[in-house]
Amino acid sequence: MRDLEGQAGGRDAGRPDDGSNAGTYVLFALALAFAGFGISIGITAANLVPVFVFMFPALVLGALGISRLQQQNRGSISSGHGSERELLSAIRDNGGSITPAEAAMETSLTVREADKMLSELAGAGHLGVEGHGGALFYSLPGRGDPELEER
Repeated sequence: MRDLEGQAGGRDAGRPDDGSNAGTYVLFALALAFAGFGISIGITAANLVPVFVFMFPALVLGALGISRLQQQNRGSISSGHGSERELLSAIRDNGGSITPAEAAMETSLTVREADKMLSELAGAGHLGVEGHGGALFYSLPGRGDPELEER
């Protein structure tokens, strides 16, 4: 039983999680293989039926590959500058300062993602960091926040 649980838990062990396109390339390779096989049988048999039989899976696999590429492109674009802009807008809308938890509530980011982005922006000198009551507040530089003093 433990052996089966170990296999189920390790099911994703060989899959790349770094955003690689390996699965997409496999889909395109299979699509080309089906198309080539169908064409070669059609030419050899002098009949178009095998061409159409093998072209259907080739087209489906090609469409899946294109769809996967588009999803990966959308994901890389949305996780970059869009979320940074969203986070900076949340800081501005929150009076110039924000905590990672507040940023997570006001954006599509998780607390961990917001904390990482805020820390990176502060490390690069784009945000100031102040601690009040055990919480870190990230603020736009040069902006005094009267609310921050009350917290």
